[in-house]
Amino acid sequence: VEASQALQKKTEAQQEEHAQQAIKENAKKLFNDPASPVAGNPHGNVTLVEFFDYQCGHCKAMNSVIQAILKQNKNLRVVFKELPIFGGQSQYAAKVSLAAPKQGKYYAFHDALLSVDGQLSEQITLQTVE
Repeated sequence: VEASQALQKKTEAQQEEHAQQAIKENAKKLFNDPASPVAGNPHGNVTLVEFFDYQCGHCKAMNSVIQAILKQNKNLRVVFKELPIFGGQSQYAAKVSLAAPKQGKYYAFHDALLSVDGQLSEQITLQTVE
C-alpha cells in the first residue's frame, strides 16, 4: 500500500510539473491573446483563465462562483477560453459566442448561456443572442 501511495504521489508531482511547464510555454496565448474575451478588470493584476463548455454542468455551477469573485475582487481579470467538448451544440454555441465581443456583449451572452437549464439547441442559443 505504501509503495502504491508513493508511486501515486510521484506521478501527481510529475503531472503538476508538466502542467506548470505547459503554462509557462503557452503563457502569452493563455493570458494575453487579444482574441480571448475578458471580464472584470482588463488591467487587473490577478488573472484567472477559464476553459469551459456551455453544456458542462460543472462550468454552469462555477459561473455564479466566478461572478461572485469578480464582484469581490476589483483587480481580477478573467480570460475565457472556449472548449466545446460536448458535441455539435457546444461547438455551435461557442461559434456564436465569439461574435458577441464585437458587439460588446460577450459576458452577458456568456452568462446567459451558462444559466440555461438543460441541453442547448440552436434555437435556444439564438434566442439567447436576442
